[in-house]
Amino acid sequence: MQAVIDVILPVFGLIALGYFAARTGWVKDGAVDGLTRIVFDVAVPILLFRTMVDIRLPDVSPWGLWAAYFLGCAVTWLPAMMTARVLLARPYDTCAVVGFTGAYANTVLLGLPLILKAYGDAGTIPLVIILSIHLPVMTFCATLNVEAARGSRASMGKLARETLFSLFRQPLIIGLLGGVAFRQTGLDLPTFVDQIMENIGKGAIPFALFAMGLTLKRYGLAGDIPAASIVTGFKLVIHPLAVWFLASQVFDLPPVWVGVATVFAASPSGINAYLFAARYGVAVSAVSSAIAIGTALSAVTISAVLILLGLDVG
Repeated sequence: MQAVIDVILPVFGLIALGYFAARTGWVKDGAVDGLTRIVFDVAVPILLFRTMVDIRLPDVSPWGLWAAYFLGCAVTWLPAMMTARVLLARPYDTCAVVGFTGAYANTVLLGLPLILKAYGDAGTIPLVIILSIHLPVMTFCATLNVEAARGSRASMGKLARETLFSLFRQPLIIGLLGGVAFRQTGLDLPTFVDQIMENIGKGAIPFALFAMGLTLKRYGLAGDIPAASIVTGFKLVIHPLAVWFLASQVFDLPPVWVGVATVFAASPSGINAYLFAARYGVAVSAVSSAIAIGTALSAVTISAVLILLGLDVG
């Protein structure tokens, strides 16, 4: 229990501090975008670049981990869609966004800091393996899902190419792929460059959590609580349970890998889900409310997940 407290309190304490800063006006609303962009576009990509340069990947296939995690996403996504359709009679494109949000974890602002705090260096490899394709796979599938739900006449092939092209211009993807490419050269980073990257990387985690708190003030309760409740229930309960079962019982992954995948899945929905909903103009209020509700409740649900996983690190 003490190990769980040591993980949860610092992480959610920084989120609470960020929320307090935004709520009281200590940090002005105009600064939120700037800090969030620094985290997403500079600090975390540099952290991932340096991690990929230094990491020594084991001779283990990533397919079991990918299968456990993304099959868990599918097991969450499809029933969440059907629940929104059957219980709330929402349009098909709204149901697609509800399903996507119910299966999309807040990877950068919460998942990454939480896992590194909980599992340290041991969790880095499985974390990077999931993170390396999480954004492309989830956003690609969500785009095709919404377009199909709308009966789009656009070529699926063309749509797929455009979606992938836009994804691979994302700073997070560039940081990951850039680190992999540099490692293949066999060169070492110049000392001063490595030190600069190390200093920026050290700030990535606390500022990501602080930024998460700031954004909660902006993406607060915005209505459509029934749809938000469906998203939150599937995201915080069904998703981690599905991933845990697949990772531990079906694919028999190592305990740390099971833990990383499960905690990753237990992370609430995040800003990218909101941006996706806003891009299509559907389920925006539901997603915004789900982010606020899910983040608040996740302090409890993630604690329960860590206890069930038998976390014994601090």
